[in-house]
Amino acid sequence: MTKHETKPEIEESNRMWASASFVGVLIVIGLPLWWKTTEVYRVALPYDKINAFDTQAHAVSSELVVLAYDEKTAAEVAGYVEKAFTDSDVLNLKITKQVLPEKLRRSMESVAEEQEAVEEVAAAFDIKQHNKLYVVQRGPLFQDVWLAGERVLFFRDAKALGTLAKVLRQWVYEPALLRGARSELADSWRRLRFPPGRGYYIVLSVVHPRPQDLKVEFHAGEAMEDYIGSFTDELEEIHNFTLKSQWLYLLNFDFQAKEVREESAWGRHMATREERLQLLLAQLESRAATHVSELPAINLALYLVPCAEAPLVIYDTDDKRVSAAVQAFMSPKWGGVVLGSPSADDCARDPPSWRPPVALIMGTFIAQLRELLGITDKANIEGAHLEPLRSVIPRRWEVDTLLRIRTLEQISTAESTLQSLAQLLGEISNIVINDEVGASINAAVDAIQKAGALAKGGDLLEAYRTSLEGFLAAETAFMEPSLLALLYFPDDQKYAIYIPLFLPIMFPVVLSLKNLFNWLRRSPKKEKTE
Repeated sequence: MTKHETKPEIEESNRMWASASFVGVLIVIGLPLWWKTTEVYRVALPYDKINAFDTQAHAVSSELVVLAYDEKTAAEVAGYVEKAFTDSDVLNLKITKQVLPEKLRRSMESVAEEQEAVEEVAAAFDIKQHNKLYVVQRGPLFQDVWLAGERVLFFRDAKALGTLAKVLRQWVYEPALLRGARSELADSWRRLRFPPGRGYYIVLSVVHPRPQDLKVEFHAGEAMEDYIGSFTDELEEIHNFTLKSQWLYLLNFDFQAKEVREESAWGRHMATREERLQLLLAQLESRAATHVSELPAINLALYLVPCAEAPLVIYDTDDKRVSAAVQAFMSPKWGGVVLGSPSADDCARDPPSWRPPVALIMGTFIAQLRELLGITDKANIEGAHLEPLRSVIPRRWEVDTLLRIRTLEQISTAESTLQSLAQLLGEISNIVINDEVGASINAAVDAIQKAGALAKGGDLLEAYRTSLEGFLAAETAFMEPSLLALLYFPDDQKYAIYIPLFLPIMFPVVLSLKNLFNWLRRSPKKEKTE
């Protein structure tokens, strides 16, 4: 201020400096503060790694040891097997060959039974190791190839190579099934088996619609532990299982069965259509109380058919009778049902009573459970013998196959989940990514890369565990509720709220900016005039 300034000029100067201060506070402090407080918080994510995922590029390695009588036969077998799998990009076989030790050869020739020969191989080699199969020559075979329940396969001589290759492709390794596991398109087996997870909740429900008309002696808890428990104990390295049994009474279902006359103790049977049975699942689902755990529930239901409707027989869509020792059916990713019918003698007692054949019924449940978990049935191969199951436990090499399937399925599913999430985040800008979601995504990416390397290196069990960690981390990130926090508040609604708030303030600011610029332009001229 100079001594020549008048009072009006002083007032105008003060007013201009006040306007400049207001504008400065609004632009320097207010606008950045508003911008910061309204931005969507997003943790930095490894988008480059996620976009580089290729589910079709994953493969697993497996070790195969050829033990033959001489080097020529060993080399011939190894070369033939390697050639048989050259078209498989999902399975890498690491084949080693050696001459059968003389001591082992003599001990194997001294026993008559193949199972005893397996024990001799087990004494010389570690057949309990995952992902390692021993292909051993054994002259005294009635078939070209004999496959044990352990990780041992016998072949007779070099003439059995064609059958040997079929057994390895169709029974042991199943490359077609592995390709389906890593694909985004579900094949028939993937549609049937339960999705991957940290564990399953298996519920055995005994449905007794008319307890007043039929006395049933069936210990569900003991049967569950003896059969299902023994089966799941062998898969504890893959899944955690929780077992439960329950009785459901007075659950009457109308099968709309028709009487068909026949020559039997009953003189007839009751026929129900296959498509009608799906309605039974709806009633079982409402009464089974399987939603007591966050784990997926595998339902096994034994429906005790009343005497008035026994024996109940299922007819397929072609109106043909389903011939089986036990009338049963499955529902993909739900479970299995066994229809237990008492005999005519059971219903003729006073009062009627029935003791169900436990081994037959639980054996049917085990067969259903195998398919629901991903263990496939094996088609017959001419010249090859598959050792029948001696108990409810799965074969050792079937566990390895299941590990390969689950590893590839978990890696591919986790990658697809992360790619879908990355695409969603790119399309919707106001999705919040907090630190927890970011940590889950980064953990999933690291686990996927590590699991892929372990699978290619042949460390199958560790690859499975790491892929499971990646799968669970990806699912946790995708299902995180905080991702939905601002979806109900899109950008157009945000502007609709903030514009009426800031527009009245901006009018005087804009007008004051015009006056402020004019005042600043006049000030230098006044100084020159003075």
